[in-house]
Amino acid sequence: MTRVTFVMEQHIGHQTYYQNLRRAVEQDGQIEARWTEVTYRGASRLLDRLPGLPVHVRGTLQGMVQVRRALTAGAYDIAFFNTQVPAALAARLVRRRPYIVATDITPLQYDQMSHHYGHKADQGGPLAAYKHRVNVALFRGAAHLLPWSSWVRDSLIRDYGVSPTKIEVVPPGVDLHLWTPGARQADGPLRILFVGGDFQRKGGETLLRAFRALPTGTAELHLVTRTPIEPEAGIHTYYHLKPNTPELIALYQRSTVFVLPTEAEAFGIAAIEASAAGLAIVATAVGGLVDIVAEGESGFLIPPSDSTVLSQCLARLSADPALCACLGRAARACAESRFDAQRNAARVRHHLHTR
Repeated sequence: MTRVTFVMEQHIGHQTYYQNLRRAVEQDGQIEARWTEVTYRGASRLLDRLPGLPVHVRGTLQGMVQVRRALTAGAYDIAFFNTQVPAALAARLVRRRPYIVATDITPLQYDQMSHHYGHKADQGGPLAAYKHRVNVALFRGAAHLLPWSSWVRDSLIRDYGVSPTKIEVVPPGVDLHLWTPGARQADGPLRILFVGGDFQRKGGETLLRAFRALPTGTAELHLVTRTPIEPEAGIHTYYHLKPNTPELIALYQRSTVFVLPTEAEAFGIAAIEASAAGLAIVATAVGGLVDIVAEGESGFLIPPSDSTVLSQCLARLSADPALCACLGRAARACAESRFDAQRNAARVRHHLHTR
């Protein structure tokens, strides 16, 4: 029996990863699991009462309390962190036992995308150098590193000097029994689906410009987002759909093409869901999306902010339903071979047993 402490950050995207992994682990009779959800709030009433603390500082301290409680709550054989941040918050405690870090982005990559995420990147100097040394030691000290994409793997090797022998790319997956292709109409307008809570960063404005350039009546646009959108002919908005719900899955199944023209993206779980649902995909060639979309096989990769190229891709797909169907079949095959949640969770469980 392997005793595992799972320390799971709960940001959007990582929640789905956490839920899928937990379901798989709970089916493993050889793992005794203890789970901690790192929410960066509610861990300490004292911190809530301290006046004058900036919001981000309060959140960091709350997260530190949650992580340290997890690592001191009882004996364990190995710790698993679903992102780098809680592992770093553990400080020296992380080295008490072997640990594994899975991550969709490295700190240096996050700094490079900082203006898209409202993040203040380190500007050099002693503090930045110290933080980098901490992260180098954290990554090199892990028993295994399980990045979500080859983009992150390359950064771990290039920027942090991690031995490739410690690294295996294990992307998150989806439930392929839940996420399946639906019966789509062969005729009618192209049904374009966009899923992204952060409409601006995810390229929503680029998509709107591309959609407006299409001939009237040839396409309809379905937007799943948190951002209010002004009513417009041909555009349908959905503000309250939750991950993995029948309503969201049905929307994917009724669509023809999934579009994610994001300005910055660590990975893009929505693109995996689209693959599993058998949709052709048009996405920007950023971050881990290059591992999800095979250019010309399961979809098209385009430059960020280029509404002209995006509109051309959509017009081509609108005029060629057979091409859409062919790309969708290839996307589903890719999901079956690379993004099966059960199979990828088994790869994680293997590393937990072979520390």
